[in-house]
Amino acid sequence: MKTSIPFIQPIALEIDEDADHLLADDYLLHACDQGLIGPSLRLWQVRGPIVVLGYGNVLEKEVHLVACRQRGIPMHRRSSGGGAVYLDAGCLNYSLLLPIDSHAALASVTTTNQWIMERQRQILASLLEGAVTCEGDTDLAWNGIKVSGNAQRRLRQACLFHGSILCQASLEDMGQVLSHPSREPSYREGRPHAQFVRNTELDPAELADALLQVWCGQQMVAEHHPIQAHLWRKCQQRLKSRSVN
Repeated sequence: MKTSIPFIQPIALEIDEDADHLLADDYLLHACDQGLIGPSLRLWQVRGPIVVLGYGNVLEKEVHLVACRQRGIPMHRRSSGGGAVYLDAGCLNYSLLLPIDSHAALASVTTTNQWIMERQRQILASLLEGAVTCEGDTDLAWNGIKVSGNAQRRLRQACLFHGSILCQASLEDMGQVLSHPSREPSYREGRPHAQFVRNTELDPAELADALLQVWCGQQMVAEHHPIQAHLWRKCQQRLKSRSVN
């Protein structure tokens, strides 16, 4: 099995609607599984606030529906597991698409979590003063307070590992629209959102450069991937069947 870091290509898609970023992740996972793309990294931000549920989340348990609707915040579902998250323009999001045979650490869910989370931890630790630690299965905490949530989804030949890093997000809105999660890591210790999450206050562009440097080896220009319409439609139907709206 390979133990060297695979060459990872920055990749970009033409995305018109914020919800299509979630579809894009599912699409790229299947494209990687079918050999249409190799190891890739996509960095992205939403324009306006949205709430994103994990694939198995129950909407009424994880979200304050009235607060979301009063604020006009749309709710969507992603293809990976994990809890509900609030995203806005103050979050930098990343999506790694990796063939499972491209690195030995990708052989299992646990080793994939450990390998990618440690590299992400090192990136944030190089930019922040204080302790950056891996917590739970796939959280990053800065001095014990969460600044990043992450998740993975696997197919036979490929893995999607994606997450969000809080830079300058509206934590007040987050606390208003997300319920206390039905499942929580032990390190949360029952803390409400206001005491459990914080912003890094990093410039998203600076953070993006750091991610590209570590994962891609240099600050490369993202390659625009031409969408395969038939595969996009199949993924669209799959996510539509789990729609929350």
